[in-house]
Amino acid sequence: MAKKRVSNVELTWIIVEQMKEDGNFQKGVSVAVIPDGRLGWRAVIETRARRRMTPRAQRRFEAIQKALQEAYTLSAD
Repeated sequence: MAKKRVSNVELTWIIVEQMKEDGNFQKGVSVAVIPDGRLGWRAVIETRARRRMTPRAQRRFEAIQKALQEAYTLSAD
């Protein structure tokens, strides 16, 4: 199956919305999607916010990222 091309802004919103739906997203957390040579792209959260995330929220974040990496590729906007 071909991956859909989306911008990093779109991917960021998808991740944030999925985390909000699960109730795992804390207010004020910044997410950024950046290019990655090995994975194509990856999502990062600022260090302070990541430390405040529960283990369950961190696992959910990683699961969302992995699922989206299988479906989407980063466009060269």
